[in-house]
Amino acid sequence: MANLSLFGTLNTALLGVYTHKLAMNVVGHNIANANTEGYSRQRPVIEPTPPIPLTTLTQPSVPLMLGTGAHVKDIQRVRDMFLDIQFRQVSNRYNYWNSIFSNLHFFEQLLAEPGQNGIRNLYDAFSLSFEEVMSDPTNVAAKRQIVSRAQELVDGIKDLYSRLEQLREDINKEIALLADKINELVARLRQINEQVRIAIALKTTPNDMLDERDRILDELASYGNISYRETEDGQVMLMFGDQVVLSGSVQNLVRALERPYGKGFYELFVGQTKLDLMDGKLKALIDLRDSILVKYMLYLDEFALNLTDKLNLIHRSGFDASGKVTNLNFFVLNPALETTDPAIFRIAGSRRMLSGPIRFVTGMNNRTEDEIRNTVLTQEGGLVFFDNNSADELKIDAGTKVDDLLSATWPNWLSLNVGQHQPTSSSVAHRLYFESTTNLNDVLIIDTNSNVLKNLGFETQQKTLVTFGDFSNLTHGTYTLTFEETLEDGTKIAETLNLTIDETTTLSSIRDEINTQLNNVKAFIIDSMLVLVPTSELEFDWSRVQINDEMGFLTQVRAQNRTFEVLKPMPTLENIFYGSTNFDGSQGYQMFINNTSIHIDPAVDTLQSLVKKINEFGTGVIADLTPQNAFVLRAARSFEFDLRSFNITGPKGLFEALGLIDTDGDPTSFDADWNEDYSLISRGDDFGSLRSKLSVSELFTINRRERTEPFYFVPSWDVSSVLKANAEALAVDLGKVLSNDVWNALSILPIGSSNVDAVRYMRDAKYERLLADGRESFFEYFGGVIAELGVESETAQKMRDNSEALKLEIDQERERVKGVSLDEEMANMIKYQHAFAAAARVITAVDEMIGRVIDKLGVVGR
Repeated sequence: MANLSLFGTLNTALLGVYTHKLAMNVVGHNIANANTEGYSRQRPVIEPTPPIPLTTLTQPSVPLMLGTGAHVKDIQRVRDMFLDIQFRQVSNRYNYWNSIFSNLHFFEQLLAEPGQNGIRNLYDAFSLSFEEVMSDPTNVAAKRQIVSRAQELVDGIKDLYSRLEQLREDINKEIALLADKINELVARLRQINEQVRIAIALKTTPNDMLDERDRILDELASYGNISYRETEDGQVMLMFGDQVVLSGSVQNLVRALERPYGKGFYELFVGQTKLDLMDGKLKALIDLRDSILVKYMLYLDEFALNLTDKLNLIHRSGFDASGKVTNLNFFVLNPALETTDPAIFRIAGSRRMLSGPIRFVTGMNNRTEDEIRNTVLTQEGGLVFFDNNSADELKIDAGTKVDDLLSATWPNWLSLNVGQHQPTSSSVAHRLYFESTTNLNDVLIIDTNSNVLKNLGFETQQKTLVTFGDFSNLTHGTYTLTFEETLEDGTKIAETLNLTIDETTTLSSIRDEINTQLNNVKAFIIDSMLVLVPTSELEFDWSRVQINDEMGFLTQVRAQNRTFEVLKPMPTLENIFYGSTNFDGSQGYQMFINNTSIHIDPAVDTLQSLVKKINEFGTGVIADLTPQNAFVLRAARSFEFDLRSFNITGPKGLFEALGLIDTDGDPTSFDADWNEDYSLISRGDDFGSLRSKLSVSELFTINRRERTEPFYFVPSWDVSSVLKANAEALAVDLGKVLSNDVWNALSILPIGSSNVDAVRYMRDAKYERLLADGRESFFEYFGGVIAELGVESETAQKMRDNSEALKLEIDQERERVKGVSLDEEMANMIKYQHAFAAAARVITAVDEMIGRVIDKLGVVGR
């Protein structure tokens, strides 16, 4: 019956005192750490001690289970592991977008858009500077302004580029510092692992060390995505990114090693394996350095590269105000220091396809033969055919069908035909066309009522001719008119016309006198009006003729300018490639860029429409023409500005006709076989073989870039030193291309300082869609870049704000679980204090009972 002793009851009460004293210590520890970062509140786990079975005097046969008090089994952290995982996932997402946004916002400030110092304003000022030279080509100050504006643009872009590069370098240093910081944190985790392992082995709960471990994990999660698991001995096995950095007491360092291709930029390795991250601040910094900022530097590289090439092709083929060929680049760019295996940015053909003979002109097309033949001209009209010597007229009645016109009487040098052509690779249609044995540029087909040619589907242009027919005020006598003429080649001559007017003078006699005495001005009669026409030597252009009429003949006959619609001979490919081996203008041809087929219809397509077709397909190859119609192919940004990324195939005759290759050793002949397939560029070609194959083409080569680096074109970009020293060297005149028989403009003469074609071409280059894979012009480009940056920055801000709100919500919930509530702790303190007092009161009562037994029990009879 010893277990029923008062001392057993005293022991039970004493356990209660000790238990609640320890619980009070836990409460005090919680209150002391109420503001400690990362601290998790602790609670004592109070359990009853094992009961004792015993029998009593009142129940001797059935034992009772008598409680023996309570004890603190463990002190536990209050923590929700699920909330911890959620918090760390949201934390690395928040820190990723926060770093992205802060750096993009800084970049937006560097751009200074919109503003006077923004790059858009600098380019607009440069493109507007051409206007004053166009209005006054002799203005040297205006030319200096062009050069100054160009230099401002170059300096502005170079400054922005260097700031982006400096930002990359600063970010690179921060990456190295973060790698060291991560190693420090993991080293601390390694120490905690050892301490936790020992504590677990001693069967204690190291709550404060576990709190420190969780705090470090929280911080590591802000730098990158982490995953971890706890082993049986309480240690943490940690992965940072996709690499194990801590396994028990073994730490694998994150190493920042310089890239082998220079610039001092670091790659992160764990052991010998490259570290790959998915989220966090470190991932954001790597993305900014290697991707986002590089992208915008590439945009600046693309602008500088294309603007340089476009303006240089224009400028170096022009004449300055003194009539000298400049052969001078507007900008200088040194992108290709490597010579063994560079990328090919651009190829330009050697053939300048201008001023050749036109023998075919297409009207209605892509129709059936019956549709064309049955087309009815509903109005009366007529055509006049002027061949520089005489004029024939064809009268056309209302209701005439095209079929009737086909059998009409035409000049011996001209015929109207219906024939086939191939508008697509899979269809054959018919067209109406003129065919001539002479160059249609050297004749004039006049639509007297302006209602025939257009209805037949032919392109027309307006020509102003001198007409007269009223002799009522003309006095008899002899008149002398002097015609001062500027021929096509710039030669100036004068011709004299002497007319004797009497009562027998008629329009026909005046016509005959003009045609007899003058070589370069002829006359014919239309509807009782005498028409004076400059010949092809004067390009049918009255602006090349000055008439000195001191006796007032033209005034007396009331001569006036009249505008006529005339046939516009279109330089279709059928004309340019005429005479090449096996070339057939009625047949379609296919050019392939990779797997994209580009159909060429020589009967309808011009060089301009061929360029448009290529660009509309968006293959990554951008076609263009120089002012002298040399054919140009450029590689787009998406293909690293490298034409060697493509397979370009087609008829051999096409590529030679465009001046890209030479198959017979004679670069001035273009008669390769159109029936022979040919690979112009293949991905498998080495640079040496391509250079040999494209020997007659001009190549613009650039260095290849590393995937995480820009091209660095901008740092070497500048305005030509010659132009900076002498603005009068600026090309203003593209000259006059003399007629030739082979569509290859080898003779170009300066027109003079009054001609501003070169300046106009350079000004209008801003509308050429050469950038952003052929989708944007120079004028649009920076607006698109700034808009993209704005959207990217706004997206980063929204993602940051969303992540921040979610992070705050999860953190609040986590704090609700693990954080110290002073109200709750005060309630626990009162609870444990009362329990402690009650246990102490039990001890007092037992003490009194023991005293009664000792002092009073068994004293009767003494």
